[in-house]
Amino acid sequence: MSDWEMPPEEQQQLDRETTALSKELNEMLNAKNRIAEIEQEFLRLNPEQHYFEEYYASYSDVPMDSMDKLSSQKLLALWMEFEQHAERETRLGLLQKISIMFRFNRNALKLFIRSPEQVIPYLQSQFYSVKRQELEAEKQELHRKLERYAFDAKMEELTQKSLRLFRAELATRYHWRNNRRCFEKNDFRRNSEEFTREYPVVLSTTYSIKGTLSIDHIYDYLIVDEASQVDLATGVLAFSCARNIVIVGDLKQLPNVLTEDDIRTSDAIWQKHSLDERYRFSTHSLLSSALEIWQDAPVTLLREHYRCHPKIINFCNQKFYHGQLIVMTKDHDEPDVLTMFRTIAGNHARGHLNQRQIDVIQQEVLPRLHQQNFQSIGIITPYRDQVTAIRKQLGDTYEVDTVHKFQGREQDAIILTSVDNVITDFVDDPHMLNVAVSRAVHSLTVVTSQDPRNDQTNYGDLTRYIEYNNFEVIQSQVYSVFDMLYQGYAEQRKVYLQKHKRVSEYDSENLMYSVIQEVLSEEAFSTIGCAVHVSLATLVKDYEPLTGEERKYARNPLTHVDFLLFNQMDKQPVLAIEVDGTGFHEAGSKQAERDIKKNSILKKCAISLLRLRTDGSGEREKIRTALKRK
Repeated sequence: MSDWEMPPEEQQQLDRETTALSKELNEMLNAKNRIAEIEQEFLRLNPEQHYFEEYYASYSDVPMDSMDKLSSQKLLALWMEFEQHAERETRLGLLQKISIMFRFNRNALKLFIRSPEQVIPYLQSQFYSVKRQELEAEKQELHRKLERYAFDAKMEELTQKSLRLFRAELATRYHWRNNRRCFEKNDFRRNSEEFTREYPVVLSTTYSIKGTLSIDHIYDYLIVDEASQVDLATGVLAFSCARNIVIVGDLKQLPNVLTEDDIRTSDAIWQKHSLDERYRFSTHSLLSSALEIWQDAPVTLLREHYRCHPKIINFCNQKFYHGQLIVMTKDHDEPDVLTMFRTIAGNHARGHLNQRQIDVIQQEVLPRLHQQNFQSIGIITPYRDQVTAIRKQLGDTYEVDTVHKFQGREQDAIILTSVDNVITDFVDDPHMLNVAVSRAVHSLTVVTSQDPRNDQTNYGDLTRYIEYNNFEVIQSQVYSVFDMLYQGYAEQRKVYLQKHKRVSEYDSENLMYSVIQEVLSEEAFSTIGCAVHVSLATLVKDYEPLTGEERKYARNPLTHVDFLLFNQMDKQPVLAIEVDGTGFHEAGSKQAERDIKKNSILKKCAISLLRLRTDGSGEREKIRTALKRK
């Protein structure tokens, strides 16, 4: 330890250098995080552009003039401008032409002599191409910035300087020049103060921390990890021996497991003493209770994720974390990152065991994984009976266990077997699915039953996510919703309506959008997204069931639905919402005739439609009811 000693002046200088270097690196870490965010945008862009090109292939007579000099935002603004002009069916005046040339370019002006069927799909296609170029250019510039700064070398420098400071502080505090004092077992409680001066960090469990040292000993700080799995009783007991507490955990992962006896006994005590709901042992973990009680306490979300392949963790990110995670791992276009095996319909499960799924794992899944030379393969199942049966059939070659046993662990490749023919609430538990999926580092294979009743489950969402991202053929009468495209379009639409003083149109649309977002913020609808002003032309895939008039109406890019709700896992439409003005949609009017066509088209495409009046009431409940039917 004498080698760690440092003169005070040198230590102060090193402290200043470390502080300055840390500040620099924090700024550069923002650049690294932005690169990770760009990679996540590519994860959204790649499948969406793939499906858009499938739609765009049906168009032949499109403009060939280049729009390369326009940004993606300018292209969306031009689309908005053109659409508004086409709806008015008027010719451009001289001032309008000059304005368009200055705000866009000469080629943009040429578009205004063409039809919407030619121009709007073309601008949408250009948006995807330019957006990809912009993201790639930004990413490359950030990489060059980090290389010029020598980020990795600076990070290593910070690590070494911090370690020297830490060691110097230890040397100053302890002065171990000879042998350290040896403590006996009884000293833990008898001489707690002396013991903690020598050993200031104590590792224990919430069950035993109170009795590890003297009953009266108070720790300066208590850090509780995996707090979602700590029950209230032992957690509060641990709190009683600390001045400050740091609680670490994730409500989206597995909670503490209680027996039926625990629940009955604790509920009886809770009811007898009329305790606050926030202290209810049977419904709260230490983490969930603390969040309810100390709502003003500072909360830090650990957003960076370093374990799973981006395609794997992005399911959890979309499904459970509302897109808040920053994925720091890289996508190198590896094949078969996500694979789905759906066993044919039939009663293969007996109790908590499914022999058919075990056979699929042995005969089809494992040979594929062995070809990819993964160092470790794990098999996760909800039931202990399935674990026993798999081990009996496959031996001890693989890590096989229940979801609860796998929390905190990882494997290069994970095989997830659902067991149930019809997914039960136990198997479909979102915490269990989140943990199971996020154990996979490089590869996730899901083996589940092909029963249509599973479509409306969390496993159904996982199936949709895998199929969408694998570009698998989806038998549907409609295209998936082009989420990124319409998200950008919605922003441009807001700007346009405000700028052109279309107040009534903007206000009614904005008001309904706020109502929809309020409903979608509820946990039950957390995987539903909303696109605004969606053209039927980008939605209808199969025109065969439509009449001639309906086809003409649906192919017109100016025909739209006000709001389209969709499943964010596969972007498939869930519910269309139309906002009808009190006078504009009166029976016998032209708009009423269009409404009849639109109703028929959506019905033939199996898209549910909800019409809401601007002078109506109870919109939130109507939207909830319509979504619950899905």
